Amino acid sequence: MSSIIENLERRTTEHGRVYTDLDEIFLPSVTTVLDQKPEPEGLKYWKKKYNGKDGMKHWRDILTYKASRGTMIHYHLLNEFAEEDMFSKNEEDSTEELEASGQMERYESDLAFALDAWEEIKEKRGINANSVLDVECFVTNIGIGYAGQFDMLYIDRDGNLVLSDLKTSKRVYDKHQMQLTAYSNAIALDVDILEVVRIHPDSERWQVSHDSQWPMGRDEMWGEFVRLREGMENVEEEFRKIAAEGVDDK
Repeated sequence: MSSIIENLERRTTEHGRVYTDLDEIFLPSVTTVLDQKPEPEGLKYWKKKYNGKDGMKHWRDILTYKASRGTMIHYHLLNEFAEEDMFSKNEEDSTEELEASGQMERYESDLAFALDAWEEIKEKRGINANSVLDVECFVTNIGIGYAGQFDMLYIDRDGNLVLSDLKTSKRVYDKHQMQLTAYSNAIALDVDILEVVRIHPDSERWQVSHDSQWPMGRDEMWGEFVRLREGMENVEEEFRKIAAEGVDDK
């Protein structure tokens, strides 16, 4: 059973994220479910390389910057389509982190590239105030037991209903594709195209990737996601604890 539920709070700890009404609903986020996948060997090697020793940056610092940058780029790209200003605690914390780490100048340069790329992408895909149906929308699948927040739902130039997610990553990963598949199974609409919009300031490249180009089909990705969700143990107890202890980053 899929649905859109308003007024869910998003609570986060180092162990995961839960969407909850603090009463009856305690659902893991889509990304928390996907984190059940084994860590790729390439990522393990990267963490060993960037260990903070011998003049190398520490991988945690690198990821912290990229997370803060991603949060703020999402805000600046999507806010024009929101009914109300989307600036929240997430954006406040990210801004403070960028300032405290002395990386605001770098971020502003990265944002400038992202804004220019976004203008090109909007023109190419027909994204405008009239075609965008929703942004940053909470969705849930009660039957399987998860929740999440998709970036954008819009109608493209050819009349297709597109579920789109913005990424600032080096490439489009299988987790990105499965994430969109999970979102599409949590809305009561027949989505024509799953789309990852990748804007990578570090390489100054951008890409629009559709599910017709992905190696796994929707059914296969959905099956893997469901298996990951069903393999999670102590779900109710764990998520109640996260809801009680986690930071409200709504």
